[in-house]
Amino acid sequence: MVAPLTRTIVVYGATGAQGGAVARSLLQSTVGFSVRALTRNPLSPPAQELARLGAEVVQADGFNHDQMRAALTGAWGFWLNTNHHDPAFPTPEGVDDTIFGEHLISLAAEVGVKVLIYSTCESSSEHSHGKAVVKGMDNKNRVFRYGVNQPAFDAVIGAIPGWYMENFLSPEYAACFGGFPLRSDAEGYLTFASPHLGGQGKVPWLAVAEDFGDMIHGLFLDPAPYHGRTVQLFSDSITMEGLTALFSEVTGQKARFVPQATPAEFPTYGVGALEEIRDIFAFTQYTGGNFFGHPNDIQASQALKKAAREASRSQDGYELITIREYFAKHFGPKNIQG
Repeated sequence: MVAPLTRTIVVYGATGAQGGAVARSLLQSTVGFSVRALTRNPLSPPAQELARLGAEVVQADGFNHDQMRAALTGAWGFWLNTNHHDPAFPTPEGVDDTIFGEHLISLAAEVGVKVLIYSTCESSSEHSHGKAVVKGMDNKNRVFRYGVNQPAFDAVIGAIPGWYMENFLSPEYAACFGGFPLRSDAEGYLTFASPHLGGQGKVPWLAVAEDFGDMIHGLFLDPAPYHGRTVQLFSDSITMEGLTALFSEVTGQKARFVPQATPAEFPTYGVGALEEIRDIFAFTQYTGGNFFGHPNDIQASQALKKAAREASRSQDGYELITIREYFAKHFGPKNIQG
């Protein structure tokens, strides 16, 4: 059943990668959703662009409960993503990302929001029987479960994004993985260096800008079947070896995958986000390559993308973008068939 008209959806962090994609897709909806885009800086160019597209842009800081209560009042839906790598955590009062997320969810329940979609992860502790723990994944899962246990909501959905294709455009990210696809090594190769994922080794890649917003849009169109569930959201899957071979095929540049023997070889430089990536490799190796805790299953992503495009003013692009298409779009030639 498609959601009725004129329902307001609050998008937290609407100028970020995930929130921005969600807001832009919802703003194209013919179902009649209205978008209340939350940002700390309504005058920023991304916020002003959302306003131009029709969003109600509202200044709200997640640490300011009065602002958040006002922003959530009257809303039907709430998209929430919290960043456990935010240097603001823990606060001097001891608030960590888990407490922060639970506070926002409590406020949403208190003011009558009916549908919560939270960007989450599976519990690494549960799926690895405590053998390969990723603290950030567990914290995200704890916040999701907190939401599920709030009886005021009609539906609470855990959206699990795959690995960002956008990271291929980041020099900082490329530097952590051997330089691929932005910087050649001493032998002239674009080298992707990392541990194996484990199992069949197929990484679930997600085009955030092209696909993720539509997937969340699709969930808001018909949330009831997904209540209490986590949903895998990704655009394509491929092994590291296949990734670099495909890049060479599409671009004509020399590229290769160089495996690291164990996750411990992955360089972290004492950076928390990189330490988490190392731990994720340990987790996926323990689970037989299952980043989502279960085998990759793209069916929900495909169905949600299609539903969103059918409910959009622009009905182009019903299909999820492939890695081949992404490489062709951002790194050159040309033939994206086959």
